[in-house]
Amino acid sequence: MSALARGVSASAALFAALACGGDESPGASAAPAPAAAEAATADDAETAGAAGELPSVTESRAVRAPGAELDQRMAEVLDLDPTDPDGLDALIRAAHDDADASVREAAVIALGDSEDGRALDALISAADDTDERVVLSAIDQLGWFDDRRAQDTILRLAESPDAEIAAAAREELDDE
Repeated sequence: MSALARGVSASAALFAALACGGDESPGASAAPAPAAAEAATADDAETAGAAGELPSVTESRAVRAPGAELDQRMAEVLDLDPTDPDGLDALIRAAHDDADASVREAAVIALGDSEDGRALDALISAADDTDERVVLSAIDQLGWFDDRRAQDTILRLAESPDAEIAAAAREELDDE
């Protein structure tokens, strides 16, 4: 796949994630969290946002974000530069820690543009995400790395009991 096609594909996936409102799964609930937890997370988010950081795992997974907050987190992830050390760190946190699969997926796609070994480690970790979209994006991005660990991860996923994940991994192996 050419770099242009890869970019178009990544953009399409990100816009599709934004259009669907970022639901983690078809049955995911978008009900707001209790007021006390919501207030604490809002304060944490303001502090983190002021510092230019994404929320930590305990902050972000504690409360499911309303649409506006999700849109803000998606915008922050899309603005990060995976070749910049700070941007890479934030993308790794988002790929691993964010409560919403759409944000994790966007971070995984962006990590594919980094040649840093930490990005590869984060993509290998994302291959075990609970959301199929994140795993499928991780497979696609791992295919760009000329590294035995990436290959081993794709080989493992080719044996997944999830038919779509297994098919995507086999297709990625065939493309190489």
